[in-house]
Amino acid sequence: MKRSLFCLFTIALSYVNAASADTLIAQETYSLYDYANETQNYTNSTTPSESNFNIVIDGKEISVGITGWSDTGSSNDNLLEQGTLDGWYNCDLDNDYCTTQNRKYGYGLQNVESGDSHSIDNYAGGKDFDMFLLSFDTAVSIQGAGFSWKNNSSDKEVTVVGLKDLSGFGSDSNLTWASVAGNVLDNTIGHFSTTFNNSVGLYESKFKGITQTATYWLVGAYNTYFDTSSSQHTGVGLKLSTLDIALHKQKATPPPTQVSEPGALALMSLGLGLVLYRRKRRV
Repeated sequence: MKRSLFCLFTIALSYVNAASADTLIAQETYSLYDYANETQNYTNSTTPSESNFNIVIDGKEISVGITGWSDTGSSNDNLLEQGTLDGWYNCDLDNDYCTTQNRKYGYGLQNVESGDSHSIDNYAGGKDFDMFLLSFDTAVSIQGAGFSWKNNSSDKEVTVVGLKDLSGFGSDSNLTWASVAGNVLDNTIGHFSTTFNNSVGLYESKFKGITQTATYWLVGAYNTYFDTSSSQHTGVGLKLSTLDIALHKQKATPPPTQVSEPGALALMSLGLGLVLYRRKRRV
């Protein structure tokens, strides 16, 4: 009888847990480039309310702004500066191997001071790191990214980070990656490799384990300031093409007095089992 009671309790608990699971994820792949119109699919801004571009996830319009940041302004300091996003196709249609299907567009940065354009990279021996800052008007999670171009390989090529707020970005403060690292949301940091996907023609990185949401995210070349590991894993360059954005939404919570039919049946079965058990003990 004790074994039967245990089974009944387990069944009832499973129904209750199933009823209390209230998180769904709707995910869309967001391309930073509009191939049909050959225009950018983003607004260069840290303020989503000022953005003139929206992405749509599960019917919900979400404003998004993208800016680029790098600590390459001076070799004598690690201060971050905002750069201009710059984009390229990965091949020229004049080449025999290049087709409209495998021709992909990816973004890097143009440094304000030097004017040079480059991929988002960490080439300078672990001293300089390039990352994109994404600003949303709704909390989302970033589940992956696609890159049109990659130079060099490592088990840590991409860093993704969720931020509490924009502390220091866009101002004249002495912003560094070290100071940004003190503003990270718990359970939002990840470091990932990439794998080429022939079906989409991009180097893909899936951000497994990133389940928390944030309105501000950093995505870029592997950045040691966000990793406790002593390994550098530098020398990687990337050009960003797509992002997998997930919207978490809550189910409507039923009133406390309402019990789902499966849950009520399980609880009734448990009660009946307890009654039978007590009667047997009395006999």
